[in-house]
Amino acid sequence: MKRKLLSVLLSTVMLGTMMCSTAFAAENTEAAAQTESAGDGLEDVSEPVTLSLMVTTRPSTDAKDFYLDILPELVHEKFPNITIEVEQLPTDQYKQTVRLKFASGEGPDLFTWWAQKQAEDLVTADYVRDLSGFEKLDKFTPSITETYSFDGKTYGLPLGTSFLTTWYNKDMFKEVGYDSYPTNWDEFIDICAKLKDAGYTPITCGDNSSFVIQFAMYQIGASVIYGENFDFDEQLYTGETKFTDDCWVDTVSKLQYLYDNGYVVEDSLGLSQDQSRQLFVDGEAAMIFDGSFGYAALMNEGAADFERGMFCVPSNGEGEEFVYNWTPANALFTSNTSDELHQQACDLVMKYWFDETSPLFSEWVANTTDIICYDGVSDPRDMINEYLERYSDYKNIYNLNNAWPEGVSDEMCSIFQEVITGDSIAEDVCQAMQDKFEELS
Repeated sequence: MKRKLLSVLLSTVMLGTMMCSTAFAAENTEAAAQTESAGDGLEDVSEPVTLSLMVTTRPSTDAKDFYLDILPELVHEKFPNITIEVEQLPTDQYKQTVRLKFASGEGPDLFTWWAQKQAEDLVTADYVRDLSGFEKLDKFTPSITETYSFDGKTYGLPLGTSFLTTWYNKDMFKEVGYDSYPTNWDEFIDICAKLKDAGYTPITCGDNSSFVIQFAMYQIGASVIYGENFDFDEQLYTGETKFTDDCWVDTVSKLQYLYDNGYVVEDSLGLSQDQSRQLFVDGEAAMIFDGSFGYAALMNEGAADFERGMFCVPSNGEGEEFVYNWTPANALFTSNTSDELHQQACDLVMKYWFDETSPLFSEWVANTTDIICYDGVSDPRDMINEYLERYSDYKNIYNLNNAWPEGVSDEMCSIFQEVITGDSIAEDVCQAMQDKFEELS
């Protein structure tokens, strides 16, 4: 089963990534210089066409954004008849909007989406094109490509991998007696308590953006659930396991404990993801649950100057198995409902984008927030590589909602918001997840 093998497969990807030269950007520039015209042989479409592209909201920076600015500009420069119009939405609105557009016959020509169960309904509804014949498909790491495959056909071009993690202020940790990251739950709670006693806010969370609740929940669940039973998700579909099992109640209870004991910033439900990130960058909180995808935003200069680090929440007890999160990030999908001209234009965009000698490819490599899984490309960020190398001997698990029907994670986040207000408890979250899972399955 793909889900069962993902930990081993991703470990293979990581080792390949570590072995690649970190000088890729320079090599790619040289290769591009040796090519008079990248993408030779690609002819423009016969008449003007406007492609719609949908992506989730990107981190805010002063620089040009790859999807909003660079991609449309470079594509139009190469193919004057192709114009790309980009729509971006926050993650908690994005999935519903894309599905509604397809249901109304107005699905985007190009869009980014997630792996495994998250994509299955779009494939089943015949909304997305089979990309198995794409000429550059073998350039992507096969184990990652497989997570966008159904019944032997591949529907997405992998844009990379990512991991959920906890960013922390190393200077604050040292002030309360910790020179390193915690390795078990008791150490993590001890750090939270000491930070609070010292007058610091241990953790900031932007829970008004409900999807961020997943960032902590899945880190905690990694060890609690899969340290004991790595086949838990497969067994959900046979009825051998349920979201109401002790491991899930323990997972939600651990996260609830952080709120109940004042380790999370006050009024987290009034903070957005961006506001919460700014609190961390400004040195007003010691930790934030986020991911490798938050690298650019969380490495920004703020009101305070401090050294940053990352660790996965160790929800395991001392001596118990530790599991961390590492997952396919998202992929590029194309509509199966677009007319022939739009599909021809999409093909040209994809061929140009993933041509190693094209300026568009170079810009993608330079601007992506994901850990690219394409032959010859390595990640230049030392913190990312150090993190993956540190945990390379441990099991890893995808973002947990990759294994669930769409809607279960939304239910989890919604009911946990009620836990934060004191109107629900951990068992309510788990029962709501199980009810939604049974309804959708």
